[in-house]
Amino acid sequence: MSPSLPAPLGWVDSTRDRGISPAVGVALLLAIVVTLVAVFGSLALGFGDELSDPAPSGGFDTAYTATGEDNDGNGPYVTITHQGGPTADADDIVIKDEAGNQVTWSDVWTGGPVVRAGEYVHIDGVGSDDALQPICEAGDTYRIVVLNDAGNELTMYEWTAPSDPDPSAVSSEC
Repeated sequence: MSPSLPAPLGWVDSTRDRGISPAVGVALLLAIVVTLVAVFGSLALGFGDELSDPAPSGGFDTAYTATGEDNDGNGPYVTITHQGGPTADADDIVIKDEAGNQVTWSDVWTGGPVVRAGEYVHIDGVGSDDALQPICEAGDTYRIVVLNDAGNELTMYEWTAPSDPDPSAVSSEC
């Protein structure tokens, strides 16, 4: 018997079989694939509860009157206009101040139970919206929040007073 010479570089030596059998390799690969599918599937199904209705479309715009001109109480006010989007229930649009006080659009709007594009409210913290803090200085903030059917809140717009109100227009509540 003659000794076997090593196979030249790049050749496969079929007499030596040191690898795992092909059946075991396929079984391991299949187990890894099944595990990955199970992990990704459980992650995807786990997030299903967190998915919700799409955010409402539309927007709001504001106009600030620091002098209180044309305001019954002569105090500074902001006019919030529903710019566009679908008609909304006036009870589902909430205006909040920094302290968490709030009024609904229907509390300050006399136009009916729904809000359409182009309709507006005027907020000054006096009268029908006296639950809100009045505008006393630059930086005072109001947020417009929309409630969905489940009662969850989505902040649609945040307004911050860009300047101090006219000193003669500031109410005694400041």
